[in-house]
Formats: sequence, C-alpha cells, structure tokens
Amino acid sequence: MRFAIAGGGVAGLAAGLAVARAGHSAVVVERDQVTAQDGPESAFDVVRKGIPHFQQPHTFLPRGRKILRDLAPDVIDTLLGVGAEEQDIAAKLSGARRPGDDDLVYLWVRRPVIEWALRRAAAAEPGVRLIAGRQVTCLVPGASGLHLDDGQEIAADVVVDALGRYRCPPGWPRASGRPSECGAIYYCRYFALAPGAEHLTGPWLLNPRGDLGYMGFNTFRGDNRTFAVILLVPTADHDLRVLRDNDTWTAAARTISPLDVMTAPDHARPITDVMPMGGLANIDRTAGPGVPGLIPVGDALCHTDPAFAYGLSFALMHAQALGRASAAYTTPEDLTEAYLAEVGPEARERHTFALETDAARNVAWSGTPVDAGRRDGCYPLFAFGTALATAPHDDHVLRRTVGRVGLLDRVSVFDTDSDLHDRIERIWARLTRTPAGPPRDQLLRAIAPDLVRP
Repeated sequence: MRFAIAGGGVAGLAAGLAVARAGHSAVVVERDQVTAQDGPESAFDVVRKGIPHFQQPHTFLPRGRKILRDLAPDVIDTLLGVGAEEQDIAAKLSGARRPGDDDLVYLWVRRPVIEWALRRAAAAEPGVRLIAGRQVTCLVPGASGLHLDDGQEIAADVVVDALGRYRCPPGWPRASGRPSECGAIYYCRYFALAPGAEHLTGPWLLNPRGDLGYMGFNTFRGDNRTFAVILLVPTADHDLRVLRDNDTWTAAARTISPLDVMTAPDHARPITDVMPMGGLANIDRTAGPGVPGLIPVGDALCHTDPAFAYGLSFALMHAQALGRASAAYTTPEDLTEAYLAEVGPEARERHTFALETDAARNVAWSGTPVDAGRRDGCYPLFAFGTALATAPHDDHVLRRTVGRVGLLDRVSVFDTDSDLHDRIERIWARLTRTPAGPPRDQLLRAIAPDLVRP
C-alpha cells in the first residue's frame, strides 16, 4: 500500500519507517525546512515552528525504548553512538534479577537528536520519501491522499495524521475530543555538567523530583552529559510567572534541594535560557470508529500532560501498531479498524490516569489538604508520587512502579495489587520527609520581594 504521512516529527518519521519496513511505501510531508543533517549537533539549529516543544525534555520511557529496539534497532545504535545514555533501573534492585527486568531501562537523549536519528534512518530507507518545507492543506477531494500548499497531490491508499495536537488543516476530519487543561506551566532550563562532575545519585528512583505543596520540580538527563531542570507552577499562580526570567529562575532553584547543587557553577553551566511551556491540555481523540484510511498517530490521537512523558512512547507505540496492521490487512478499512482497536484502549486509560492525577495535584497545590500516603486517601497521588518515593526501598514496589510509569504494564496491574499498596503505605509511614524547599511566601521574598504581600 501507499502511505501519505502528514507531519515529519517523531510520530510521522516512526510511522514511515514502520510501514516501509513492513513492505509498503511512504511519503512523509513536513512543513518545516528540515533535512537529514550530517551530524546531530546541527539538529539544535533547526527551526521547528510546527513543534513548539521541540527543545523541551522528552523521555524515552522503558516501553518506548523497547519498541524502538524492536522497530528500528539501528536508530537505537545511532543514538547511543552519538552520546545517548541508558539508565538501568534494575540496578537499584536489592535482590536477584528476574525475567522482564531487562526492560526496566530508560534512554536519555534530547528531542532534536532523536528526530535527527529517525530522519537519518528514514532518508536511507528505500520505501520512504521525505518532503520538507511544504504544508498540508487538505485531503485531496474525491480520493485518498494529501493536497500540499504548492498544488502538489500525494496519492495514497492510507493517510497518516502525524500533525500533533496543534496543527489541523481546515476541514481535516479529525475526531473531536474535549481538552482538559493540565493546570500547570513548565519553566525548563538545560545544563551541561562541568568537567569532573557527574549526575547526582540519591534516594530517588530516577532523577531528583519533588513537590513543595504549591509547585513542583522535576529533572531529566540528556545525551552528552546534559540535563534539564523543570519548575512546575500552577497556571493560576500569576506571581510565580516571574520564573520565566533567567536570574529569577536561578534564584528559585538555589532555594530547593538538590537543585541548588545541580545548578551551582561548579556542577553545571546553563546551555539554554528558561523555556516556558503552557497552554497544555489532556485530550483524547480515540472515540468513534474513525475515518477509514485516515490513521491518527502520536499527539493527533491522544495527548497528555508532559509531566508523564507519554508523548514519545505513544508515538512509537502507534507506529508499531500501524506497522503490524499494515502487514496483516490489505484494505484501508480493515487496517484502520484493527489499528484503532489496538491503540485505543491504552490511550484512553492513560488519558484518564493523567486527568485524575492532574486534578489531584491541582487540588493539593490550591492548599487543600490531601492524604497521598494511603490508598484510601488521594489515590492518584498515592499511585504516582508516593509510589515513586517508596520504590527504591522495595523490589516489588520498584518493578510495579516502573511498569506503571514506564508504560510496560497496563494500569490495572498496579491498581489491583493490594500487597503492593500495603508495602507502599508501610514504607511511606517510616520515611523521613524534609521539605525540599521553602514555603511559597519565603520563596517569593527570595526571588521577587516586590510581589510579597503584607
């Protein structure tokens, strides 16, 4: 079959590779003027107007890494060869390894490098043709295919919508879905480790993260000794929007442990300005039977709060499912039905998970007391933040928690395990908890004294 793919980001490139390696042909159309650059360093100079979050952290969850290893092992090898790093979470287990523990691995690499490696592989794939610098305007009237802004028509048996959550040409038959605001703004900054410095190790499952009761923070490793620090603040807290300023952001980080160490000049130097990201929403477009021959992938199908880092893995999950469906079915109608049947249920349950966790977090940030230490208290926060905090102290909790947050398990595996819940409650009760940072008023006095109210 002939596939026309609208969008040349991670989802579109992965979909093109998947169907081509299943024996079909694919044309991938991207609005931005991007090419298969010679080296990964040039990827950071690419202007990606169609992807506002291009420079933001992206996480290869264990599920995403596993899929890419199956779908395109050459891309994994390329990424590792240019400085990506794997983090084996099973190394934190106190007991012997078990079957499946080899999947408890994160791959740390920045988004521009990921896209560079995928585009490089797609450009070398005989069944893939890349078109850059052209916008999709509509489906070709009366036929399956794409109509481009230069009048060119791309004939196809199947059209793939990889245009993301923002881009949708007029009249594009995209399934409706009511957005639900995430309720947070992300203020991110990237750093490079100083000579002789190493990524911090400590009592956390992955990398340092925490919650101050009115805002949160998270950190992500990158390739080539880089890392990102994100300060998450409620959308409704306009005072904390001063964090978009580099100096103010740095002053805030210096009041929070261990961000004070991570951002110190002798540990790392900033390599970007503060990059705000707002206007975020959870949206599920899996409802309904879909349009035969039109396949939504990645954020075009389902988008969730970036705090959960599902986007990259979802894109790869959808590409893998499309490749399988294209190998098993010979008509666009059957292919569409089989694809949506495979990806829909998991997208919906993760969308629900994101909605519930965001709502609980926003309640906690509003000052309403919540009990996240018990399953019969605030379960969404118990099953996310509390589970992450207790996971390093128990092998069963670690495996189940990474399985849940890393997309290796369906959410019911965690939710129906009463022994797991018992363990989390017991561990949480004996943990010593000290505030990672100051109360809100004290933080504001340190970073923006003019905003402190008498």
